[in-house]
Amino acid sequence: MMLLRHIAMVNWHLFDVEDVEISGHAGVFGENRSGKSTILDMAQVVLTGGNRNLQRLNAVAGDKGKSRGASKRSVADYCLGALGEDERRRDQARTYITLGFEDTDGKRPPVTIGMAIEARKSESNETVLARFVAVGRIFTAKDFVEARPEGRFPAEWDDARSRMVAAVGEENFVNHRDRALDYVREYMRHLLPHGSAGEQNANSLQKAIVNAMTLDHDQTASQFVRDYILEKNNMRVGELRESIQTYRTINETIRKMRERLDALKALQAIIAELNGAYEQKFREHWIAKRAEWLIVRTANRDLRDKQRRAQVQRDAAKGVLDDINAEIQGIDAEIERLSIAILEHDTKTGRGALQQALKAAEQTVAATSAQFTKRMAAVRLLEPLGAMRGLGFDEHAGAIEQLNRLAKEAQIDRLPAGLAAAEAAVVEAAPALMKKVDEARQKLFRDAAEQRERRDRIRDRIRQHAAGNANAHLADSTQELCRKLRQAGMAPRVLCDLVEVADAEWTAAAEGLLGRDREAVFVDRAQIVQATTLFKEGRREFRGATLVSLNKLDGNRTLPQPGTFPTLFRSQDHDAMGFIMRRYGSVRLAQNLNEFNAPGRAIMKDGLYDDGLVRTHRASDSSGYKIGKTAQTKALRDLEDQAWQLDDAAEETGKLARAADGALGALKALSEDTGAALSALAATHSAATKERAEAIVRINALDGSGDGGLRDKRRAQTEHKVARTSARDEQQRAKVPRRPFRR
Repeated sequence: MMLLRHIAMVNWHLFDVEDVEISGHAGVFGENRSGKSTILDMAQVVLTGGNRNLQRLNAVAGDKGKSRGASKRSVADYCLGALGEDERRRDQARTYITLGFEDTDGKRPPVTIGMAIEARKSESNETVLARFVAVGRIFTAKDFVEARPEGRFPAEWDDARSRMVAAVGEENFVNHRDRALDYVREYMRHLLPHGSAGEQNANSLQKAIVNAMTLDHDQTASQFVRDYILEKNNMRVGELRESIQTYRTINETIRKMRERLDALKALQAIIAELNGAYEQKFREHWIAKRAEWLIVRTANRDLRDKQRRAQVQRDAAKGVLDDINAEIQGIDAEIERLSIAILEHDTKTGRGALQQALKAAEQTVAATSAQFTKRMAAVRLLEPLGAMRGLGFDEHAGAIEQLNRLAKEAQIDRLPAGLAAAEAAVVEAAPALMKKVDEARQKLFRDAAEQRERRDRIRDRIRQHAAGNANAHLADSTQELCRKLRQAGMAPRVLCDLVEVADAEWTAAAEGLLGRDREAVFVDRAQIVQATTLFKEGRREFRGATLVSLNKLDGNRTLPQPGTFPTLFRSQDHDAMGFIMRRYGSVRLAQNLNEFNAPGRAIMKDGLYDDGLVRTHRASDSSGYKIGKTAQTKALRDLEDQAWQLDDAAEETGKLARAADGALGALKALSEDTGAALSALAATHSAATKERAEAIVRINALDGSGDGGLRDKRRAQTEHKVARTSARDEQQRAKVPRRPFRR
């Protein structure tokens, strides 16, 4: 059985941080105003999920449960620590209240259920942050408190939630913030595992809990049944009218359905008639196709007769082909005999060995030429490194440039002096150089990616501006806030879009002093509460944005005093000017240091600002101007220029990165194949070229002495074979009868 073992309260009425351990049967005793009802009402709120339609708080101290209407106290009063009608311990509060349950049989894990609530003195109702059920641990008040040097304070809900999830796991934590009934059904599944957790049972459980906590033992049986058993179900005239209208609608629907049924029966008769017509049409179509098939069958028989006659002709042609093939086989045998005789003659005279030597020399020449070309290409890939200054390998730039300068003049049969030494110097430095080139390559690729990412973000802002969202000059958080306000049906306005700087000489000072206030967002007064709720819920995504409290600007519609900061602006929007008056109405415009040094807040044209205690420079750079259409148009042009500059920079950085990548591969190739140096390849090529020339001279000398006509005879036999093969191919291309057509 799951029994209550622990009560935890943070900022609940008179309890700031309190833990109450419970075992067995427990009672609540104490003097008046000692907190008995506070604890019972806390349990009632947790078990009903704060359902205002059911809960009756402080009923025992108030009317002893006789009233089923509004309670004497509210959840917000408990959170704020209300002591009287106008006396409260807290102006605002974040409250945590929990009940911890434990299985006496030890078969099920412990369960903590509870709520996180926020309340403010300025608001009549509380805000429910969470209705949670955590399985696996009983949480105490310290889990919902943040310790600071000045004391203990209620933790942010997100932080408290993270602690609980870390303790029990994401799968064992559920938050039904928006619906109390779902929360009650959730904890019923864990506390009453053998019972049903349906909506009806959940509703009954909530009522039973409230009735049990507010039960008056002095009532009569009739009063008890009326107050705690029967539902209030007074007849409502509006509901009766709706029922009558529903009945009439059903009758009208039945009438229309009967009319449709009659129409469907008539359509059924038409379809039957149409079906007969189609059946007749398809029967006629089948007869026509049958006649076509008979005609085709007759034609097929004629084709078979032609096939048999053609087969006889093909058999005759096959005999001719067999004779030609036999003749070609004889020619092949003669060519084979002559080739053997030629080979024996070449062996006796040494011509075969010379041919093999010639072939080996030609292969060596081709291989060294290919290797030389490949190594020269690798050397050329190193050339861009000489121009990449400041990337960590400047000390090797001279050797790389020297190697490339000499390589440009190099041919495999003519190497410039000093090339071998230059190549050896680069190969020797290759291990250290490769490490530095690889680091530079990775940095260049990262830089190019970052430049492209910045370019894409800027172009996205430009596209949004072109699509009608003229907010390219606004920060991302301000844009997101305006977008969410529009989605909620509001019309946000931004200060920098509402005002113009009247005196251009003061533009830098005006832009700098307003700073982030240039993006202050205004909404209509009737929507400020809704906008504030949305702004509060998005405290992470709207970080850095500003929402103006218009209800505090009603008394600021007077004209600005001459010589003060607000006189620098003109606007048709009274709220915008009221905001500037409220924030900066006391700032004087100082034309010189004497005026600036006078008491109070002051600013000069160059942006020097005195807030009454500290002096700072507030002048804004012209590239960051946001106020007025001219500044915003310039901001858009600057964004476009910045996007093009980033595009060019990313392209150039990418080229350097690819060049460094190619150079890294070239260095690996040069260092790994040290035996294939340019000078070694040139020497091998020169020796092979000489061997090839000598072999050709000796073979020509042998050919001059003759071979008894063997090669001429083989040539004649080869030509005869070509002629007979052509005759065979011609015979095969003769018309071959086709297979008979079958259906």
